[in-house]
Amino acid sequence: MKAANPSQVLDTFRGAAAAVAAVLATNTDWGASGRRNGQYAVDLDADRACLQVLYAAGYRVLSEESGVTAAPDGPDDAPIVVVDPLDGSTNAAHGIPWFATALCLVDDAGPAVAMVANHATGVVFTASRGGGAFRDGEPCRSNDTTSLSSAIVGVSGLPTHHYGWAQFRAMGASAPDICSVAGGVTDAFCDTHDQHGVWDYLASVLIAEEAGCVAAEVHGRDLCVLDHTARRGPVVASTPELLDALLVERRRPS
Repeated sequence: MKAANPSQVLDTFRGAAAAVAAVLATNTDWGASGRRNGQYAVDLDADRACLQVLYAAGYRVLSEESGVTAAPDGPDDAPIVVVDPLDGSTNAAHGIPWFATALCLVDDAGPAVAMVANHATGVVFTASRGGGAFRDGEPCRSNDTTSLSSAIVGVSGLPTHHYGWAQFRAMGASAPDICSVAGGVTDAFCDTHDQHGVWDYLASVLIAEEAGCVAAEVHGRDLCVLDHTARRGPVVASTPELLDALLVERRRPS
């Protein structure tokens, strides 16, 4: 696969996020899609808008809402973008200001270029492999917290016990949650139930790693998996010491 130009990829990603923002700006139906539990009608509209932009740029897509697809006349070996058009759609439906579009280009070496655009706050995180991480165009770095007892940890799901953190937050959208670790707002993120699809975390994990964070899957599995049915338990921390402490607690028998 030909190496991607990160600037060009990010231009496409911005176009896709803008298309989703346009859907949100005019949406009046916050009801369920009727296709599967937890899916909203607006999820499907956002997906269609996002796919149109990504197809036009020559990509295949692995989307939460539509699986692995390509333009009708597109090549089967086109580069693939993992996308969650509207991460945090329940937040959006209830007026909770924490929801985003997350996109990640994957090449033969793994995650290559990523963007998470928070539609509620306007903050945009970007990264390219080996090129660093950026918050609204400015370089960002994670904290240097090593002690779990001093850490503020974002969680997804209900922990089985108190992990020993200073505080925790459950905000309801994993992509911006993990970007908060990248930006030094929080110290770590932990999935508690192994229910994340790759679209939920891949873009933000690349951003976090480029910001100096470390990431792991709770059972040691590969986080970059291009399988719509696969589920993973991502854990992200600002330092290796904090990651190890979180994994000990996350793996503790309930």
